[in-house]
Amino acid sequence: MTSITFSEYGERSKMMQLVEGDCPKTKISAVKALMHFWDPSYRCFTFGDIDMTPTLEEYAQILSFSNDPYKVYFKQRIESTPAAVAKLLHLDQVDRYRTSNGGFKWKMIENKLKTDKEKGKLGEERYQIIAFAIFGLVLFPSEATGIISIEAANAFLEFEETKNNPTSAILAKTFLSLNHCRLHGKGAMRCCIPLLFIWIVSHLEASKEVFNNFWWFNMRPLELVLTEEWNDLDEKAWVEKYRELPQSNFRWKAPWVSGSSYLMSYGDKAWVP
Repeated sequence: MTSITFSEYGERSKMMQLVEGDCPKTKISAVKALMHFWDPSYRCFTFGDIDMTPTLEEYAQILSFSNDPYKVYFKQRIESTPAAVAKLLHLDQVDRYRTSNGGFKWKMIENKLKTDKEKGKLGEERYQIIAFAIFGLVLFPSEATGIISIEAANAFLEFEETKNNPTSAILAKTFLSLNHCRLHGKGAMRCCIPLLFIWIVSHLEASKEVFNNFWWFNMRPLELVLTEEWNDLDEKAWVEKYRELPQSNFRWKAPWVSGSSYLMSYGDKAWVP
């Protein structure tokens, strides 16, 4: 993955380090094990007598997108997405970069980025290209590795053009993916796995403080715990760790949550994800 970073997407780009960093198998095992505890009816994780679920406010604080996370997130028309992406990313002959089902081949786009850089032709579109990768490979991943789905491209365009906060869409995608995998007993997790991983480990007991500061400022403490304490945990071991959660010093409140207001109800209806 290219090392280009920039201010508007810099915080989200840190999640790429979680995807490509130390102990990737441990992180995946932790999320796979977490699926065993998902209750599709109540849309929450049940650990014995403890029910927990990612909240919009927690996801919003981790992602740190600007603007109101409670604003309804509207999709654009899919039909106009390919042409709009090609224009924004300066992709000539856009069909070369697309798959048979309408997605985009990230490797080909990345190669174009590298070639343009070598030729000194890289312009401001480089920022949009990396943002495109963040949306399509991390925040809204597809089942196929290295493919950016048309839906993810659509979400990317929505943010680029309206700056509507996509946190609610990311959280909704997480719930839908968990429900699908749990109800059918199979299928790939088509949601932001690094984000779900950060959420659950923020509530777990560890031998040393993992989140002295907000996680993307310094991920070194988390990587140390991963390598020194959780590196040997496979899916089965993570399941046992989650089962012990009611007897551990788990955290109801993530250490990086500060001064947040939580939506508890909408009129006379309880706020349920």
